[in-house]
Amino acid sequence: LAQAIRLKFCFHPLEAYAIAWNEAGRSDRARPHIAMRSLRRVAALLPLHVLACAAAVGVDSSARKMLRARERGAWALMQDIEPAPPTPPTKLVASQYYGKVFIGQPPQEFLVVFDSSSGSLVLPGSQCEDSACQSHRRFFAGNSSSAVQIGWADDPTTPLAKDDDRDTKSLSLLGTDVSGEFVRDRVCVGKSKQLCGTIDMIALSEESDEPFEHLAFDGVLGLSLSSPDASAFNFASALFDDKPLAERVFSLYLSDARTDSQHGSGEISFGGYRKDRMASDLVWAPLSNNGSWHIFVEDITVNGKSVGVCGSRGCEAAVETGSSLIMAPGNMLRAMLSKLDFDDSCSRSAGPLAFTIQGQLFELDTSDLVEHDGDGCRLLLQSVSSAEKGPALVIGLP
Repeated sequence: LAQAIRLKFCFHPLEAYAIAWNEAGRSDRARPHIAMRSLRRVAALLPLHVLACAAAVGVDSSARKMLRARERGAWALMQDIEPAPPTPPTKLVASQYYGKVFIGQPPQEFLVVFDSSSGSLVLPGSQCEDSACQSHRRFFAGNSSSAVQIGWADDPTTPLAKDDDRDTKSLSLLGTDVSGEFVRDRVCVGKSKQLCGTIDMIALSEESDEPFEHLAFDGVLGLSLSSPDASAFNFASALFDDKPLAERVFSLYLSDARTDSQHGSGEISFGGYRKDRMASDLVWAPLSNNGSWHIFVEDITVNGKSVGVCGSRGCEAAVETGSSLIMAPGNMLRAMLSKLDFDDSCSRSAGPLAFTIQGQLFELDTSDLVEHDGDGCRLLLQSVSSAEKGPALVIGLP
């Protein structure tokens, strides 16, 4: 989430561990807060020192919509869907964070968005001739001695025999329909000291021009605890299953190198977290289930007063690294906006929006919830259908 949140993800096959939150704190604040707009510190890792630099990239507003708020399954960056028309582009206004991965032997380098809400690696394949694929790095399985063609998702480790039929995977990526084939290969993060796992991936055979042609990154690497097809697709499992429990961790330190000269580029690290990136102790929030990075938000308040939408059990929320909006069902969002009471210029509201997590208050200022440009202002809040399967809240990273 930014300037206030530390994310620490722990993997274990039998138990849901936790997401750790850490206040980045400002000198003029007595209470912890979440700052949506200035991404400065969101933890990194220590034990293995496996680092991948993250950079900020501007995308047009249609791509931003797809990246931030997928209409079907807004809590996931990719999921099986039925065809839907693309959204036309407008202006460059948003930021996303991506880093390097290395695939195959010899390694082929790609830039990917690290997405905590999806569980597969999706990249353009060599067979894709669309302009969106041609404008990005494509994975050439034939150039990797370790690549194995896979025919079927339900038989994810069996090589495709010559002249055998094979399955084609259709899914929604960034809100747009894509399709591809299955390939199994070695995937590594880090450069001087690498951490690797062998997984099945989806090598795309077709991509639409919008939004892919205009994006700086090549694909998406899911970091969810589960994958929709089979465990053989799950990078987290491949990376951590044979590691000691204390090292089954990844964390992010997000910083916009264009505007933050003090901290430079961000990092995603695997194997621990770096205390020198932290401004206070971690606050732990247990996961609501074993298969995803979902937690419970105990209450939502505006200027210290409860909005009254979470009830005694709290609101389930997805901490999503692949999105940069706060998203909620329409009735919940209306209650929040009614309490916030923004003026027409979005410059004034009734007070900070805050989330109570494990008894700690994390606040968003008015400036953290608003974007301004030449056309006016827009709120970094969006509704999602309450009928969708998923958490009530999506807490994105700006």
